[in-house]
Amino acid sequence: MNILGIGTVFAGGFGIEDFENALRQGRQDPSHIDAKWAPGGKTAVYQVNLDVAPDKTLLKKIRRADKLSKMSVLAAAGALSDSGIGAIPPNLGIILATGFGAHVTTFGFLDDILNYGDAAVSPTTFSNSVHNAAASYVASSFDIKGPTLTVTQFRFSFQSALQLAKTWIDQGRCGYVLVGAADQYGDVL
Repeated sequence: MNILGIGTVFAGGFGIEDFENALRQGRQDPSHIDAKWAPGGKTAVYQVNLDVAPDKTLLKKIRRADKLSKMSVLAAAGALSDSGIGAIPPNLGIILATGFGAHVTTFGFLDDILNYGDAAVSPTTFSNSVHNAAASYVASSFDIKGPTLTVTQFRFSFQSALQLAKTWIDQGRCGYVLVGAADQYGDVL
């Protein structure tokens, strides 16, 4: 199996160049955010700043998506661009690996049910709370028609996604598979 392109979205920026620069700079201190449950009321995190994303038009397409889905779409855009395959093949598959899925959105949705009742919660928040939402946003953003799947497991989800991608390619289901990994910090963690 060959890797044709890589897309990254992380606290240090977007793309391989930003990733290489971050590796050269070495360890950076995280920022601190409010966390009522943490000792001292703060916790250290590495935050992704979507406001400086390289492709604002792509973010406009997914304006109702949660942060996990937005990060996934931006990383997929980088990987597709870096791959050099040109036009999207008709049988391009998508596999997204995650340890926790859209848990931030899911627990936000559940909190809204508790606070406002099930009749007053947002259907958009619900649709973003399902585990396959991020992969679906990737598919719809790039008009990808091949199979789409999310692998959600605490350990080795990315390795499982790679094994599945190889299986799809070996079986002829896909000529290429866009494999990604995404997770987001949330207070529940």
